Amino acid sequence: MIIIDILSPVGGKKGGIENVIKQWTENLPLMGFEVRVIHMSPGIKYLNGYDKAYAFNDGGNNDIDQKLKLFVRNYAGFILKYGMPDICIAINWPVMSVVADTVRKILKVNFKVISWVHNSIIEYKHAGLGGVDEMLCADAHLCISRNNEKNLLNRTKKESVYYVGNPVRMQKFIERTNGEKQLCYVGRLQEIKRVDIILEALYRAHNKWNLRVVGDGESLQELIKITEYLELQEQVEYIGWKENPWEYCKDACALVAASEYEGYMLTGAEAMSMGLTVISTPVEGLIDYLIPGRNGYLFEKNNAKELAAILDYLYEGKLPLCDRRECKKSVEELKDTYYFEKIKKIMEEVMDT
Repeated sequence: MIIIDILSPVGGKKGGIENVIKQWTENLPLMGFEVRVIHMSPGIKYLNGYDKAYAFNDGGNNDIDQKLKLFVRNYAGFILKYGMPDICIAINWPVMSVVADTVRKILKVNFKVISWVHNSIIEYKHAGLGGVDEMLCADAHLCISRNNEKNLLNRTKKESVYYVGNPVRMQKFIERTNGEKQLCYVGRLQEIKRVDIILEALYRAHNKWNLRVVGDGESLQELIKITEYLELQEQVEYIGWKENPWEYCKDACALVAASEYEGYMLTGAEAMSMGLTVISTPVEGLIDYLIPGRNGYLFEKNNAKELAAILDYLYEGKLPLCDRRECKKSVEELKDTYYFEKIKKIMEEVMDT
């Protein structure tokens, strides 16, 4: 049995990366792998009692160098107590590959290290959390976007870089809906998601659209204030976080998103799987599967006027909503069962190198 550690610098919350980790814990054990999830700060509730989930206290120190030293001590101590993995997958921050590599050098052991960055490598570099240089100490790399793949291929051998995307849970296909003027947003409510741009676009649009917001986060109260200021209360509905958000989007014709950046935007692919047109900024990951005119439309970041224009064109029939069957078809190759077969093959290849 191959033992895989998923090593994260932060605690798990509710969102895309947590959904993917949870799917790893559900699928890979069925394929003969043991998966241990190790967060360097509290947050394992999202795994619903999974018996191989662990979390440490990060000490509350915001100094990144001190954090990383603590991560090294904690992970080294974990291995001494619970045993060595065959593979450590260093996730989120690029610099976590350095943490995993440092631990194996200190303990003088030889497990494999695989990087698995869940957002733009460039964004993490700008935030001081490492970049490609820090990732090169890993033996292999899982890439959720073609742009991350490109950045790594410029610096390392092709054989060690794997584009995998993210596993898409295909949603129940809705062939028809009466909600031709109903939009939905699904995801965390935080500043980088720029839901305020969507609200501004609704205000600017000449035609009246309705928006259902499924999600929660630190920006909720501010967004409610903006909604009230723009007098959009009759058009915008906030329903909070839901275990199955797509149950609340069955009457929608399109998903709208305005993020400044994303790692993959899993919600976009899930929305397409149920037949929704996706209208979004051109963020990483999404642009690997969104084909304008076939399954969605793109607008510039921070450009509420352009989004408003797209909404008006759709409302007035100057642009068509994308064919629902084409939307579904466009993401079928991203289906989670195909994804985990690919992951299984990659893990076995890495172990053989």
